[in-house]
Amino acid sequence: MNLVQQYIQETPMQLQKIIDGSEKLFANVTKRGIKRIILTGSGTSYHSGVQMQQLMRVKSGIEVDAYYPFLITPEFLRGDNNDTLFIGISQGGSSFTTFDAMKIAKDKGCIIGTMAGESDAYLDQVADEIMTVNIGEEHAGAKTKGFYATKLNLLLLAEYIGLSNGTIDQMQLSNDIKDIVKILSVFQNAYDGAFTWVNTRKDQLAAADNIRVVGPAGLYGDTLESALKLLETCRIPVTGYDFDEFIHGIYNAIDEKSTVFFLDDGTEPRVHKMLEVLSDWTDNLYVVNLSGVNDDHHIGYDVNVSGDFETFIFPLVFQIMASILPEVKGIDPSKPKDPQFHMKLGSKKFNH
Repeated sequence: MNLVQQYIQETPMQLQKIIDGSEKLFANVTKRGIKRIILTGSGTSYHSGVQMQQLMRVKSGIEVDAYYPFLITPEFLRGDNNDTLFIGISQGGSSFTTFDAMKIAKDKGCIIGTMAGESDAYLDQVADEIMTVNIGEEHAGAKTKGFYATKLNLLLLAEYIGLSNGTIDQMQLSNDIKDIVKILSVFQNAYDGAFTWVNTRKDQLAAADNIRVVGPAGLYGDTLESALKLLETCRIPVTGYDFDEFIHGIYNAIDEKSTVFFLDDGTEPRVHKMLEVLSDWTDNLYVVNLSGVNDDHHIGYDVNVSGDFETFIFPLVFQIMASILPEVKGIDPSKPKDPQFHMKLGSKKFNH
């Protein structure tokens, strides 16, 4: 078992710790009368915000949006921001671009929050609300456990804000937590099935020339993150697209060298027609869903979980591929290509 696989399998235990500490963690921020939440971060951190923003809107009853840090300008934050919670997300807690966006937001009157993957993070120095994500140790360059942990932290923040402003009641909160705990109980089974599927086909998958990951709107953040995990570990061209974006031009690049994965949560009725069309150009087509179907073109996790929280299962097979396929290619998936990259670029305060 390599380091990435170890961290993935630690996920249920760590998520339970986040649940256990959530009421205390969010006790103060829920008293602030928040009317809007803006999430910012890069890479995995941004993807967690994109994935959770719609569910956060539903649970909190307020406006929630995720943006890359470079989109945050003083003009973007015109008007009264006293009731806006601006959250900088950073796995390592030291991203300069996220920090700079937070400083702009602070100058424009926002309440500044942080969700870093470690305590006493560099970002915390400008924070009004420190909401550390209890990730536990994760030293691998390709983050997996931290992605799930950040998504859960964001969800629970929204749940407690919703409870405070009356959007949800205590029973709904309790039921949601029960549903999440149920996912934690089947996580290992989903992992084991996906691991077997990947390991059986690792030589074929590792030989991929280029990969596209395509998903529905409800799994867009997971789609982006799944593509990133494969790209940063396998070090080949990999891109992720929403289904509707894929059909607006991207399909033209598909040929016999292409590998395409479709995340199928049942909301996109055109998936099977797409497979039929693309099969004229490539045989390397795969569907990922929660069913019990597993064959050369289907990865089914064989779990029954709440539709609201499927995001805590869907990325698994891609994270597992990111842990297995690089080793076939002679690459250590836990180590970046250049461990000193961020220090050379001056893009982070600390090299993690």
